[in-house]
Amino acid sequence: MRVSHPRTLAEAEALIATGAQAVVGGTGHQFRWSQGQTRPDHLVNIGPLLPNGINGLTIGAGTSLEDIRRAGLPLLSQACRDVGAPNIRRLATLGGNIGFGAGCLIPALLALDAELNTTRGPRPLRDHLRDPKGLILSMTLRPLERSIWRKIGLRAAFTPAMIVSAGTLASQDGRITDLRLSVGGGIVAPQRLTEVETWLIGQVLTKVDMADLETRVFAAIDAPSCAFRSAGYRKRVAAKVISHGLLGPGLKTHCPKTLRPSPTPPLALAALSRQGGGDRWHTRPDMPAKVRGALPYLTDVRAPGMLVGRILRAAHPHAEILRIDTRQAEALPGVHAVVTHRDITGLNGFGIVFQDQPALCADKVRYTGDPVAAVAAIDAQVAEAALALIEVEYAPLPDVTDPEMALMPGAARVHDSGNLVSEIAHAKGDLTDGWAKAVHVVEDTYVTPRQMHGFMETEGGWAAPDGPQHNGILVCAGGQHGARDRLQLSRILDLPEDKIRVISSPTGGAFGGKDELTVQPILALLARKSGRAVRLHLSRAESVQAGIKRNPMRIRMKTGCDATGRLVAQEVDVVADCGAYASLSPGVLETAMEHAAGPYVIENIQTRGRLAYTNNGTCGAFRGFGANQMSYAIECQMDRLAAKARLDPVAIRRLNMRVPGSPGFLSQRVAPSERLLEMLDAASSSPLWSARETNPDEIIGTGMALNYQGNGLGTLPEDEAEFALRLKGGKIEVLCGLDEMGQGLIASLHAELSTRLGVARDDSRGVFGDTGTAPDSGSTTASRGGYVVWRGIKETAPAFETELLSQAGAKLGLPPAELRLVPGGIGARGANTPTPLLRFDAMADSATFTTQFSFPKSDYTKGNARLIFAFATTLTRVAVNRISGQVRVLDLEMHTAAGPVIDMASYLGQMEGGLIQGLGFTLTEDMLMQDGRPVTANFDSYMMPTVRDVPNTMRITALEDLDPGDPYGPRGAGELGIGAVTPAIANAVFDAIGRWPVVAPFAPESLLDVIASFEAEAQT
Repeated sequence: MRVSHPRTLAEAEALIATGAQAVVGGTGHQFRWSQGQTRPDHLVNIGPLLPNGINGLTIGAGTSLEDIRRAGLPLLSQACRDVGAPNIRRLATLGGNIGFGAGCLIPALLALDAELNTTRGPRPLRDHLRDPKGLILSMTLRPLERSIWRKIGLRAAFTPAMIVSAGTLASQDGRITDLRLSVGGGIVAPQRLTEVETWLIGQVLTKVDMADLETRVFAAIDAPSCAFRSAGYRKRVAAKVISHGLLGPGLKTHCPKTLRPSPTPPLALAALSRQGGGDRWHTRPDMPAKVRGALPYLTDVRAPGMLVGRILRAAHPHAEILRIDTRQAEALPGVHAVVTHRDITGLNGFGIVFQDQPALCADKVRYTGDPVAAVAAIDAQVAEAALALIEVEYAPLPDVTDPEMALMPGAARVHDSGNLVSEIAHAKGDLTDGWAKAVHVVEDTYVTPRQMHGFMETEGGWAAPDGPQHNGILVCAGGQHGARDRLQLSRILDLPEDKIRVISSPTGGAFGGKDELTVQPILALLARKSGRAVRLHLSRAESVQAGIKRNPMRIRMKTGCDATGRLVAQEVDVVADCGAYASLSPGVLETAMEHAAGPYVIENIQTRGRLAYTNNGTCGAFRGFGANQMSYAIECQMDRLAAKARLDPVAIRRLNMRVPGSPGFLSQRVAPSERLLEMLDAASSSPLWSARETNPDEIIGTGMALNYQGNGLGTLPEDEAEFALRLKGGKIEVLCGLDEMGQGLIASLHAELSTRLGVARDDSRGVFGDTGTAPDSGSTTASRGGYVVWRGIKETAPAFETELLSQAGAKLGLPPAELRLVPGGIGARGANTPTPLLRFDAMADSATFTTQFSFPKSDYTKGNARLIFAFATTLTRVAVNRISGQVRVLDLEMHTAAGPVIDMASYLGQMEGGLIQGLGFTLTEDMLMQDGRPVTANFDSYMMPTVRDVPNTMRITALEDLDPGDPYGPRGAGELGIGAVTPAIANAVFDAIGRWPVVAPFAPESLLDVIASFEAEAQT
């Protein structure tokens, strides 16, 4: 792409006349390119030629939006606040926003009746939009005395506009004398609502009928639908913005729908915060470098001679491969390797549960992320050119996109074995008898989204030949279980495991999305064929297309209780979308079904879960692992039954709570230290139940939900761990094969060793995430990491301490019994200050003390059941917007019981991170698919929560005690935060507007329907 820098406007216009495109800040161009639009061959930089600055109400076209935001201009400065993030506003210009054609500021400029000064002379903005002529040099605003402005997007800020509404108004003695109303933004073409303006001018504002006004505005707007919002929603919201802006918000009638619980004083809970942490708060060792952007990740590695890899993905969601021809790509200068399925000497399949996913497709593709071929070349440009030369001939097959239809007879088969991946059924008691006793019954279907992990570092890494004769392979790519990755690579490469070294840390976020192999097989194949180091890093669009996502589920749940609120019967039927390959989806479904009753006793229950192959990408592990989807359903059912039985949310849960020590859902033995009742006590005493005022256009509600989260892989999978300690080079090395992916492994290793031995945190050094140096500690998943760290140190520390004291005693001439470990080395037992008599760096390296153990398992083997559980309650206060139907979370409060907290900062980070990830799952995140292809390609239309979506307050507490004699130590913290967010918000929405949302993310259009219904009832 060529960029010209003309010296005059005339020269610029001449270049543009030849087909070049003008550019100033470039933000609009980059947005379009991120959407897949073709980049132009020629750009003309006109930025230096445009007037820049603000003189009264005249603004130079080259003025940045950030400068305008700060200028205090009528309406326009307010509008600029809602356009992009600050870094975008500093680059974007007012002229560029108009030239973009869909800029969010155009409705505001129309309402301000902006007059443009162009290279062709002065022109009204309205005329320029219809027939653009000349380059915009400046514009002059004509404000009126009052203004209206509202941008409605997909989240609170930094979002594409669904519709923008603006207006300016002048009146005299209450009568409208001048009025300009406009809409636009995003795919809505900018337009003035002249018919509505004409109707309103001359009327007395207080006499205008709000319903009539909204009907007229709705009819006047021309707006299309898209995958995210309907045309009707856009028009309806704009009508409400304009009517509320002109006439005020109208009467707000609201009383809480949920009965408030009677407060029970909870046990002493530790409030977790940096401010209140005192001596327990420590900065995580990896944080300073991460904050500075200085920590090198595996995708950052560059070396002389390193090749660049690229992958050719499937052209269809479902098709047979008839022919693959790579000859032209192989002949391209600069290409060092091209690999296809023909280069795989071992098993062309991988998968943690079933090896059903090809490393490179041979005869069929099953989703658009399927890899068909890959290249390694001297640079990215050559690699991409080589991909374009690979010829693949396909025979398209019918797309399978609905998991329920996939299970119907006659559906096209994604795999030869059929589309049913797994089915899980469980029954207990007598349902007929249970339903006969039921006085209140709630039945509904809860739908959960295809959530994207959204890790900052997309899948990638590098690989190189390894070993004395380069007959081995070194693979460095972010993962969650290097030893298992090594096993799977061994099968694919037909290479002994001792010839393969896998480095999988540090990882820039995972949340389960890197538990399965990602780029490792292709990296290894390219490195072995080329004989060179090869790096490969997926773009965000490729990660969206090819990466694992959360399993969408449809959960039909029917639950009944007697007149007192005691649960008597439940039926659960789940259909989950597996995507094209199994990965860990069977385990996700197992976990969901194990949590089908939550922590409640239901004597008569029947459940069935089915997992279906589709061509909708691929799904698998994600924080919560099915339990959070099921908690959404069961915890909403509890509140709905409470409303029917006239009980408060705490009372119905207390009435049906499992008895500590009783068998679990599958009749398995359950670990001690259950703290569910204590969590209910904390919930009942929350200040969030009290009333709170908010904006006139919002309705407040409060809700709660319990979380009962199983830890570990369960009874059926192998779940072993190795761990070691040693003194080496003056540091205590903690050898642990888990991975650091942002969750706080390093801090936990330092913290637990310090607690156990009395040394300083910086006396230790973690050795992790590398099969060449660390033992196999199992997968960094399923909330098992805290237990592995705690038990590994518990078992190795005594013998390790004994050796160090013996070595120090010999050097100091003192009995070991008179010595102890202190920060920095070995000190005297009983001394008033822990001053080392012998420093660690003055001691010889010790032996390595190793332990091997199994993660604790229950006694149930007919299915997969957990022994250990962690507990929490989540409360939230929300505001439902009467104009947009959007839900704003005002406050989040979470009380947790997961045993002793190993490291406060890491624990708090897990809870807060889980809460916000759950907020996205609930309100904004869903990777939509159309015909087997992702609708979005980037984060610009996939709405993860941002800083503007975070609640005003988040309060986390921990109940850290365990029952006497409990041998299982700290419970897992990784998934606890996300488990109950969705039902808590859903229950709060009911408290606000009287209806439970059953489809996540909650659709603002549906909530708007509910609000309109009850507001209409209130007026009659």
